[in-house]
Amino acid sequence: MSHKLVLGSGGIFFENDSDPIIDHIISLTDDKTDKKAVYLPTGGRDVVDEEDDRIVAHYFLTHGFASCVSLYLTHEETTAEYIKETILTADVIYARGGNLQFILDAFRSTGADKYLRQAYDNGTVIGGQSSGAMCWVRRGYDDCGPDGAYVFLDALDFVPYVLCPHFEDWQCFLDDVKTQDLDALAVDNDVAISIVDGEYTIIDSHRNPKHSAFYLPKSEGFAVHNLQKEHIGLRFE
Repeated sequence: MSHKLVLGSGGIFFENDSDPIIDHIISLTDDKTDKKAVYLPTGGRDVVDEEDDRIVAHYFLTHGFASCVSLYLTHEETTAEYIKETILTADVIYARGGNLQFILDAFRSTGADKYLRQAYDNGTVIGGQSSGAMCWVRRGYDDCGPDGAYVFLDALDFVPYVLCPHFEDWQCFLDDVKTQDLDALAVDNDVAISIVDGEYTIIDSHRNPKHSAFYLPKSEGFAVHNLQKEHIGLRFE
């Protein structure tokens, strides 16, 4: 079964008529009339934002989807069966940014983690931005520690990398990553790494031509390779 994963940073805008990164995600779905999108607002600590839900739903509904569901995992009325059914019937699952620790705790405490993995293995397109991208990799780097400290957190491990979003702003990652035992990926705002069946492409919104995505191999002391300028045979299994 095909694996489709899109790891974005900041600067992804559902409120626009078109966004290159979201449009790329949609392009990876099958051509059918009953497509369903599932939006995970978990990064915002599952606080209901009706306007945000409306904007995201409007985007998918005007881009060929029959439905879009915002799935609030930690709400008391959200049952385990509803979580399972919602995730496993999705064509796209997209996670917003926010607090990575809360996302991972919510995924694991509700059992969503195993259904998300099953959906990914079944060919559902999985995507997200910032913390909503880091939750899918082996380890994320987020400023959700005490007093806003940067920490590394073990995530769902769909691909075997450390991921840093907002790389142009979080340059402290260059030193902090040297404590890690994994190769790393980093993404500037307005850019995403799309990984489909073990091959990657860089999706650039073109809102800032200087932005890119990067590979930092442990074997080279985490030297920075610009994936817009050189194609590297990365390992995703």
